[in-house]
Amino acid sequence: MYSERLTKLLLSLLGGIYLVEYFQDGLYTDLGMLGFNKKTTTRRRLTFIVFILGATLASFFLGSLSFPKNITFQNLWGVASVCLSGIAGILAIIKLVTRRKNKYVFIAVAFSGIALLEGYSLFVPLPLTSLVWMISRIFLAAYLLLSLKDWREGEGKQKSLRLRVYIAAAASTLIIIALFSLLPTYDPYNPIGPFGRPIELTAVILFGIAAIGYYTKGYWEFKYFEFWLVLSLIAAFFSQVYMSFSQTYFDSMFWGAIIFKNLGYILALVGLLESTWAAFREVEAEKKYLAGHTKGEAYLKGE
Repeated sequence: MYSERLTKLLLSLLGGIYLVEYFQDGLYTDLGMLGFNKKTTTRRRLTFIVFILGATLASFFLGSLSFPKNITFQNLWGVASVCLSGIAGILAIIKLVTRRKNKYVFIAVAFSGIALLEGYSLFVPLPLTSLVWMISRIFLAAYLLLSLKDWREGEGKQKSLRLRVYIAAAASTLIIIALFSLLPTYDPYNPIGPFGRPIELTAVILFGIAAIGYYTKGYWEFKYFEFWLVLSLIAAFFSQVYMSFSQTYFDSMFWGAIIFKNLGYILALVGLLESTWAAFREVEAEKKYLAGHTKGEAYLKGE
């Protein structure tokens, strides 16, 4: 046992990479924990700082930009939102099937549900669209926050939550759509101090807690998806902050919120794609290892 571990350690050092090892049915795999080194951690932490500063400073430049003030242009962004969140939901389901972790149950439900709500919002009047925005953002933030449950309970064998989560998500989505169909026209603009839409602050808090939770978790240091997910949550947080400061439909803060919302979907999608690509590399690396390769290039290299 000790000689086997020593051999694997020497091989990883010769390959010039960092590996996280565990035994599953006697096989040595990588777990997708790639690029686990101080240089990568520093670079990613700097990326968070630059992204936050950029998102903050962007508010000062949005006012100088000219955006169409009509529902048609908003619906074009809405179509993009449906496509991005829908694809993210499909990829999260694939990750769930392959990784079998409860975290991906909540993430798959979050993006699949938001795609349905985004699609529904394309066919309702503008005032009701604003209500759909607020509820759908809370829906997304809540399920992404619940995905941290996987970490808090440990990532060993967990009791399956799929059926319960699917039923709860489907029921809540249908109830939301039914309520929207019955509700009268709603005006989200009820200014309180600098906030034109203070009702958006609930989602601001939820996204903020989720972002802090995933950052505290620390897996962003060595996992592709969690790094991009933290960026996605930061973008979602700023999206809600911008919308809360919007004073009227189609002003600069309104469009800033929509831009950052779609940016958040793109970042999550990039993370899922990169994580899926890494998983394929793991399989190839494991095949090479089992085939008797002993050189460092048979293993996955870091970023």
